Amino acid sequence: MVETITLSIPAVDLLGEQLNLTVRQYPFELPRVGEAAEDRNRLAAQVWQELESTGLARNGRPEPEVEDALYLLCSSEVSIAAAGLLDVRAGQRLAARVVATGEVGVVGVLDGRGLRMSFLAPDALPRVCAELLPDAPPGSGGEVRAVADRSHGHPTDADIDGLAELRSITSGQKYRLGHFVVGGARRGGPRGRIPNLIWFDNDRGRYALQGERADGQDVVTCRPADKPRIAGQLAALLDRARRGLG
Repeated sequence: MVETITLSIPAVDLLGEQLNLTVRQYPFELPRVGEAAEDRNRLAAQVWQELESTGLARNGRPEPEVEDALYLLCSSEVSIAAAGLLDVRAGQRLAARVVATGEVGVVGVLDGRGLRMSFLAPDALPRVCAELLPDAPPGSGGEVRAVADRSHGHPTDADIDGLAELRSITSGQKYRLGHFVVGGARRGGPRGRIPNLIWFDNDRGRYALQGERADGQDVVTCRPADKPRIAGQLAALLDRARRGLG
């Protein structure tokens, strides 16, 4: 089995259509290449030649590991979508999906060159997600919480405990930013709703934010973060997804 499978964007488009897979899942934005039947036929010929020349297809069929990776990426028990800007000024985007079903997982990273997929162990999802980010030191200071009590209607800013402290961290210029969206499928039911994990880098370091709603209160917690801490928070969210808890 190849360690990394790299598909061009036209190949992802064509294989998704042939295998009847929803390849355009968040945060993947894939253009459809050619609309007319003649254009699609010409594209198909080019893609199959490309895939066979790189050992990813044979006799008009993708190799089994290519099919397996795409099927898993598009239909999984648990998933983490990673999106953001790895360099705000340069506009360098992050678009990745890290998923698992049973005893196997896949990470897929999409950029201008195509889709890169690698198999991984299902317990490696949080660590692999954290490793998608550049290194950065944890932000200065400690944990900050902003609590909004909604039991008596929409609160004003003055009524939100900890809002000023939260804004002192989040309002500055950010050099990198993004978020992780964790999803899980309940057996026989819809996917559970799990809070997003937001991260950003500023001149104080890296921080992670997570919001929760319970008992009439909205709580946003901001913590200094680095790769191990982000992996830990993702592991906790992933556990909730696996247990079907929103």
